[in-house]
Amino acid sequence: MDLRKVFDCMISVSELGRGQASKVIQAVEDFGNPFIVVKNNKPQAVIVSINEYTELMRAKDMLDSMRSPVQSSGYSSFSSGKANSLTEDEINIFLQNEEND
Repeated sequence: MDLRKVFDCMISVSELGRGQASKVIQAVEDFGNPFIVVKNNKPQAVIVSINEYTELMRAKDMLDSMRSPVQSSGYSSFSSGKANSLTEDEINIFLQNEEND
């Protein structure tokens, strides 16, 4: 992504408070580009369309449902709570369990 586009899609908390919120929401609805909300020059939140949010939640639910069988298989990476993604072996175990069901 072009760095200029990233900066164009950033807005400060103070700008949102000065009446820019409706313009940002309209831009998100019209163009589908998310906006990054910054506070003290640090990203704090992202404004996305309701459709994109729904898609993200569906993807999260799908990943969570894939993790549950892997967690019960005793993989230490999940039982320790440190993993944020599935390994290829864990995905293969899940797929094998699905085939057996």
